[in-house]
Amino acid sequence: MRELRARMERLEAAAALMDELATEWITREYAGRADEGRVTATVDAVGTLLALDIHPLSMRRLDSRSLAEAVVTAVRRAEAAAEAAKEQMLRGGLEAAGVPHLTGLLGDARRAFDERASPEGADRL
Repeated sequence: MRELRARMERLEAAAALMDELATEWITREYAGRADEGRVTATVDAVGTLLALDIHPLSMRRLDSRSLAEAVVTAVRRAEAAAEAAKEQMLRGGLEAAGVPHLTGLLGDARRAFDERASPEGADRL
């Protein structure tokens, strides 16, 4: 019974820590760069574009197609930075709370969700 109670307390502590980390993650902004840092996109935690800065040199030097590709690259890199921060937050929070084994379960659940959310997975439902 004590062991079960101790596990429950660890899980409660993990949940509280994850709440704190999630609050920090969601309030941060994430940046991605392209064209040697002259194109910068800033997104929030869920990937909403907050800012796009294009240096005048990029506007003069790049044709419209290349500039568009640089913008898309910068946005994708910013989104990847937000996703990486989320993964780090999940792993770090679970390890700090003493329940690192849940990281694998979360990864499995995320993969299953992604498979079902993909167009190919929707066809199997």
